[in-house]
Amino acid sequence: MTCNFTFKHYEEICNVIAKSQYKISFFNDVHLSNYNNILILRHDVDQSLEQSIKISAIENKYNIKSTFFLWLRSPFYNIFEKKYSDIIYKISKLGHQIGLHFDESVYKIENEKDLNKFIGKEINLIKTYFNINIYAVSMHRPSKRILDNDIQLKKYINVYSKKYFKDFKYLSDSRRQWKEGCICKKIDTNKYKKLHILTHPFWWVDEDISFNERMSDFIRNKVDKLETDLENNISVYKKDGN
Repeated sequence: MTCNFTFKHYEEICNVIAKSQYKISFFNDVHLSNYNNILILRHDVDQSLEQSIKISAIENKYNIKSTFFLWLRSPFYNIFEKKYSDIIYKISKLGHQIGLHFDESVYKIENEKDLNKFIGKEINLIKTYFNINIYAVSMHRPSKRILDNDIQLKKYINVYSKKYFKDFKYLSDSRRQWKEGCICKKIDTNKYKKLHILTHPFWWVDEDISFNERMSDFIRNKVDKLETDLENNISVYKKDGN
């Protein structure tokens, strides 16, 4: 099995998960402190909702459910734009959960009261618009304060709290690499009683390409979308320049 960031390999990962001894769970659905052989799968949607719908469909094929954390303040996508809201509805209809990917850096947060207040505002926007329940929050590029303290949110689960981040074996594809080698080996050995796996859909593509090629593709696709949006909204603008 070749470890890369293609959808083909992601399907291999899902196959390994489906055949493992792990019970696939959401953050909120079991009493995790008393449960073993549990696997929680989450996705931080930093850049690409387009890749997220592909990931969600692959998981659905293997009866795997996960949580997709949406970045409300993302500079790369607008969850209220029809194209992206349609994707979110589709992901939800497949049985996956939606969470909040919260960027604490855009607010002046002096204490946990402030943190809860701003998280609540963002979650209420998503809940109201999409008519869905949200149970968990994932921090975008979490600060030292978040990582070093076992912060308990009033109404929602902080996935970086000790229960989920320290008591579980945490594995992430951050910066397009599994730091401990192919994730399939970690799942297949059943060495860890509790697994918390994070992926970023942005990294997963059809063909195995380099980091720089992935970035170039992303930029090119964004330029194409911008030109299409201009053409659709400004009658005198044509993509071909005529």
